[in-house]
Amino acid sequence: MTIRQDRLGLIKRRQLLLMLGASGVATLAGCRRSDAAPHLIAPRGALPKAWGAALPDPWQLSSATSVEQWEQMDRNGADLLAVSDGWLDAVSTVPLQPVAADPLIGELDGQALRLMAGCGELRRQVLPIAVSPWVILLRRDPRVTADVAEGWQLLLDPSLKGRVVLPDSPRLVISLADQLSGELSLKALRRQVLTFDDRQATNWLLKGDARVAVLPLHRCAALLKRDPRFTAVLPSEGAPLHWIMLLRPQSTREPLPQAWVQEGWSGSLRRSLLQGGWRPPISSPLKQAVPASMRSLLFPPAAVWERCWSLPPLKEKARAALLERWSRSAP
Repeated sequence: MTIRQDRLGLIKRRQLLLMLGASGVATLAGCRRSDAAPHLIAPRGALPKAWGAALPDPWQLSSATSVEQWEQMDRNGADLLAVSDGWLDAVSTVPLQPVAADPLIGELDGQALRLMAGCGELRRQVLPIAVSPWVILLRRDPRVTADVAEGWQLLLDPSLKGRVVLPDSPRLVISLADQLSGELSLKALRRQVLTFDDRQATNWLLKGDARVAVLPLHRCAALLKRDPRFTAVLPSEGAPLHWIMLLRPQSTREPLPQAWVQEGWSGSLRRSLLQGGWRPPISSPLKQAVPASMRSLLFPPAAVWERCWSLPPLKEKARAALLERWSRSAP
C-alpha cells in the first residue's frame, strides 16, 4: 500500500479529519447571533472528551465531522479553535489574533516553546495545551521485545517485513526514517509496511495482521491499561510529538478561557487527561495519577524528552522537497 503524494506535509483537511482521534463531542449547528454564547469549534476528537465536556458556561462546543460542516461553522462564527498541530496549514487562511494568554505561556516547557517558535508568523497565535508522544506499540513477543533497545531501528527488523503499521502521513514517516541508519532508510522502512493507518493501528494488532505499530500514545492508552499482551516503547532517541493547540479567530472579542486550560494542567481534569495519554506541556507537571503502563512514556528521563521533536508547518519550498523525497523512496 502507498500514500498518495499529494498528502505530503500539508495533509488535506478531509484526510486530516479522518486521522483525528476517536472520541467525539456534541455537534451544535446553526447560525451565530450577535448575542450567542461564546463558541469553540474543533474537529471531532481533537479535544479529549473530558476536557470538551468541562468547557465552562456559557461556552458551547461544536464538533465538525466533515470539511463542509467545519467550513459552515467557521462562517457562522467562532470564538476559539482547538486543533491538532497537523491542522495548522489548513487554518492558515483563517484570520487570527494573538492568544493573549501570557500567564499560561509563562508556564510552558521547552518543547512547547520550540513548537511555537517553529510556527513562524503564527507563533503568537497558537497556544499548545496538551501533547502526546508517538510510540512503538507491540504485542509482547520474545522475538520482538528482545530487540526493543534498538529503538526506531526495530522497525527495520527483517522478521517484521510486511507486519508494520506506520502513520498515515508521509512527513511523519520521513521523520522516523531520519532516525534510522543508512542512506536508503526511508525506502527500507517503506518496504516493512503492512499499511499506513495510525488511526486504526490497534485493530491491526488485535487482528494479528500486524506485529508493530507507530501511533500517538493517546490512541493506545486504553488498550495498554486493559490488555497486558501489549506494551509500548518511547525510544531513547526521542519521538515525534502530537499536539493540541488553541487559536483565537480575529473576529472574536472573547478572551481565551484560561481557567479551563489550567484545570487540565493542574486541576481536577489532570487525572483524566494523564490516563488518556496526554501530558500537560508545562515546566513543572504533576506526575501523579499516571498509570504504570504509561509512566515512562509520558514522563521519560529529561534527556529523552528533550530529544523528542515536533513538526510545525512547512514552507512551500520545504514541502516540495519532502514530496520529491517521498516520490524517490517508493519501494
